[in-house]
Amino acid sequence: MSAPDQPKAHFDPVALCADLGGSMSAVVKVLETVESWLEDIRARLNGAVDAGDMPQVSALAHALRGSLAQLRARSAVERVHALEALCKADPGIRLRADHPDLLALDRELDTLAAEIAQFLTAARSAPHMAPHDPA
Repeated sequence: MSAPDQPKAHFDPVALCADLGGSMSAVVKVLETVESWLEDIRARLNGAVDAGDMPQVSALAHALRGSLAQLRARSAVERVHALEALCKADPGIRLRADHPDLLALDRELDTLAAEIAQFLTAARSAPHMAPHDPA
């Protein structure tokens, strides 16, 4: 079984691979970028929440949602969408770090990040898993 065929609960590597022309090396590069970007945007999101900057929270949530949608990370997209909707429904809201929507998003993103790391480890250890890539 090749790496993109392995079932994933929190993102869809098969769809991502198809979007990238069947290239496993492209999937690995995208996921490596997402892995570091996810850490950065989470830190920025937490900073915006701590600062009470709800327009920035909403903007970061929007950016996060778009990227997660590309990965077909449905559960994470739903969590981010809930946060974005909350910010839009009440622009004057001040979220605390322990808000249930933020906690749920953090848990989901932790799980997604772990799954991406696991996928990358498997993909890197078996370069022959990319039947569409040139040797």
